[in-house]
Amino acid sequence: MLDKKRRLYRLIESYINDYQGKSVQEMYGKGSRIKIHNLNFSVTQQSILMEAVIVLGDLITEEHMDRALADILIQDAMVYFFPECSVKTYVRFDV
Repeated sequence: MLDKKRRLYRLIESYINDYQGKSVQEMYGKGSRIKIHNLNFSVTQQSILMEAVIVLGDLITEEHMDRALADILIQDAMVYFFPECSVKTYVRFDV
């Protein structure tokens, strides 16, 4: 059974990749997906640092190496999970 944090990661990933999956595929290529690697909550402020990994699909080119869409999709998703928190993202790429 998954722990609570891992379940939350899966819910956010499902929202991004299933609900907005067409946008992810168009921007990063067929077979691409966004995976949540880590979430860190600030103790003193109401903010979250989220580390996300863009797993690139079949074709990898420089035009696919733009993190802008991932930032937007994460910001949109986090409004549903943590509406009172500001979110900062750290995005990296994987193959």
